[in-house]
Amino acid sequence: MDNLIFDAARQGHTILTVNDRLARHLLRQYDLAQQGSGLSAWLRPEIQSLTAWLARQVQRLSQRPDFLSKVQCLRVWEMIIEADLEQTGNYLLQVKPTAQRAYQAHQLLVQYAADFRASEGAEDHRAFLRWRSVWRQQLVQHGWQDSAERPWLIAAAIIAGRVPVPTHVIMAGFDDMTPDVRQLCQVMTDHGTVVTAWHPAPFQQAQRQRVAAHDPADEVRRCARWINHILETNPAAAIGVVAPQMEIYQPLVENIFPTELDPSAVLDGDEVPTVFNLSLGHRLDREGPVCAALRLLRVGKVLSLDEVGWLLRSPYVGPAAAERDARAQTDRELRRCGLAEWSSYRLVKTIDTLGKKFHPDGLQFAKIIATLQDALQNNAKRMPSEWAESFLQLLRQLGWPGDRVLSSREYQAIQHFNGVLGELASLDRVTAPLNRVEALKVFARLVSSADFQPEGSDCTIQVLGELEASGMTFDYLWVLGLHDAALPQPPSPNPFIPLPVQRQYKMKRVDAERERHFAAQIAERLFLAAPEIVLSWPRQVNGSEHRPSPFITDISEGEPLLAESQSPSMQMWLSRPLLKTLDDCRVNPLISKKSFTGGTGIIKDQALCPFRAFAHHRLRAVGLDAPEIGVDNMARGTLAHTVLEIFWNMTIDQSTLLALDEQSLMQRLEQAAEQALCRFEKEQRCDLPTRQRRIESQRLVRLARQWLELEKKRPPFRVKASEINHQVAVGKLTIRTRIDRIDSLDHDQDAIIDYKTGRPDPSQWLEQRITEPQLPLYCLGRSKDQVGAVMFATVRTKEKECGFRGLARDASGWPGAGQRTLGALMEEKGLASFDDVLSHWDQALPLLGNAFADGEAAVDPVDPERTCQYCDLTSFCRILDVEEIMTLKEGEHA
Repeated sequence: MDNLIFDAARQGHTILTVNDRLARHLLRQYDLAQQGSGLSAWLRPEIQSLTAWLARQVQRLSQRPDFLSKVQCLRVWEMIIEADLEQTGNYLLQVKPTAQRAYQAHQLLVQYAADFRASEGAEDHRAFLRWRSVWRQQLVQHGWQDSAERPWLIAAAIIAGRVPVPTHVIMAGFDDMTPDVRQLCQVMTDHGTVVTAWHPAPFQQAQRQRVAAHDPADEVRRCARWINHILETNPAAAIGVVAPQMEIYQPLVENIFPTELDPSAVLDGDEVPTVFNLSLGHRLDREGPVCAALRLLRVGKVLSLDEVGWLLRSPYVGPAAAERDARAQTDRELRRCGLAEWSSYRLVKTIDTLGKKFHPDGLQFAKIIATLQDALQNNAKRMPSEWAESFLQLLRQLGWPGDRVLSSREYQAIQHFNGVLGELASLDRVTAPLNRVEALKVFARLVSSADFQPEGSDCTIQVLGELEASGMTFDYLWVLGLHDAALPQPPSPNPFIPLPVQRQYKMKRVDAERERHFAAQIAERLFLAAPEIVLSWPRQVNGSEHRPSPFITDISEGEPLLAESQSPSMQMWLSRPLLKTLDDCRVNPLISKKSFTGGTGIIKDQALCPFRAFAHHRLRAVGLDAPEIGVDNMARGTLAHTVLEIFWNMTIDQSTLLALDEQSLMQRLEQAAEQALCRFEKEQRCDLPTRQRRIESQRLVRLARQWLELEKKRPPFRVKASEINHQVAVGKLTIRTRIDRIDSLDHDQDAIIDYKTGRPDPSQWLEQRITEPQLPLYCLGRSKDQVGAVMFATVRTKEKECGFRGLARDASGWPGAGQRTLGALMEEKGLASFDDVLSHWDQALPLLGNAFADGEAAVDPVDPERTCQYCDLTSFCRILDVEEIMTLKEGEHA
């Protein structure tokens, strides 16, 4: 410990620090020094932050001012700004950030004893002056005291003799004092106090080296390995890591430092670091249990599917651990319903039904939603303290924060959350009664503004921002991120104070000159704060090129000694055993000879990728459904099929179609559309909104009417069957399929037709792996002479895109079925006739059926780019990971 500070503390002098962190650091150093001298007990020294000391002096006043807390001050500013915006009609400003910046402007004016007139500023400045005038009126009206005025108030109290002054005061770690603090020091000096500024003695012979890294992640990784190298020889070393832009480096430090400095804790799942201490906290509302609490309180009468799914999967809602599996199955079933939004009544009813299906005692989650809906009925205006109690009681009724054992981090986050509830209750002093929506809005602002830093054990490794490191020295120091845009930082003047006023008083962050002067002070302090110092900078940040800070360009480059990486993933890779290759692309074959569920989808998936068929049809692994607004594309295709099926069941043949006049045809189509929609609603267990139903009906009628014009141009035909079930043996595999439509043609031949609302490609029928096997499968087991055509009926909105696509013995009678391209492909494949194509199917399809039945399940997509693009199994088969590894290996050998 610095001898000056140690002697001053031992003599009882008052030591005022720039922040609480430095006060704790000096107290810890003093205690260690006393222990080292052999003492077992000693008086606590007068070491505290300036803010804490001012608060103690206020308590000594005979008439204590009624100071508002920061939370209360911000709430008053928010109310003032909200009222002003309503009067002026300016709804573009966001209240919370505007209030924060406006209050900061007010604090700056108080600290610098500054002011300005309305004529000196623009519209924003005049608005601020209006708000500040109302703020001052409310202070006088309610007898409140502005907490920003504490230094001035204590200085006045010392002059009036109302507060005794200490004999000696040491101002520790102040790089730049504001005028109010300078005035306080001057007043204490005038009344006999010896005021001394203190900074730790610099290490004049410090060994410094400059290091260039590729990017911030590379910087942090090198720093962690540098720390490990030091700890190998000096485990008790005091190591500092400072970053001027800590908000950029914090997530990198949190991710990389634990894996390098304490890999065993990472593997054990520890959430709070024990080997290093990080000065910057997180937003409280980003912590798991707090986020869940806010989402529960915000639940409305209508819930989105994403909101329902999140609550079902959250471990912080009710008996989540006990109902985990049942809730996951319920989430899947709700997605299958296809509804993007759920009313609370319908959701409770549906979950209650599903819960009994998946859990013997039903799901408590349904009761949780019902409890939330009951809470929404209570919207009477109350004081904030009453709402704080109501919110806490409601969360307890909902089973928050869950039924599992909380981690240390989660427990601390909940304690901070309860503290914010206390802050909400404290607003009784400054606000009128609020309804539920208003109270929740205010509470959410408080939570999002609250910082959370989990408490860990005392560590010798300190990760700090440039201001937090003020007054501290180390055995070793690494300063991160010293590029040209970080030191000095770009100016950031307050938008509510005219720039000339800020320049006149030389306020913080006002311009480049002020920032450069402040950066020079920081550099002078930091670059001598340890005997060994590494100063690093990234060549690029987020793809943007950077140069080193001008404050480190004259420092020679070096190469700090680094330990081997201790990252668990790297260690596992380096210590990996010699692996044997196991060809695991075959599973147990099918034993049962019964038909296998899955229909033509089995053969299609087997052709696209054997693993896809295995996962979909034997493991029943499918991606979660994602509902769309209204009717999705698949449902629209099904509705088009159904309309045409119903129409042809009534019409039977082309001659009847031609005999219908326009009115009769439209009536029949409207009837078919109505029946199709009724069937769809029954199958989906949902009622389409009236307007949407009318639009969908009109679309179906228009689509079918346009398609029937093509049907009229065909040679005579009769619809022999539609939507009939068909069982077919595909090699060793037996499946059930459904044929969309079979038409009777001349010469006792049939046309097999499949409706498509997409863009089918019949050319793949000529490949060995047939990826659209529906129609070819319908032809299996039929006499070749009996099949006259195999056609996709492409039913689309645009007339030019409608038509038949496929193969026929005589293509001239099929509008849109030009076979020039198919003919060239057939010739290329050695298929001379329609019968040759049928023979090709007789040979290719059983091979696919046999492959599935025999258990072939290799990850072998027929076309990786197209097959995997929309596949729901890429995270299961991990083909993208394999491709990435292969790319890396190719790069290594290049």
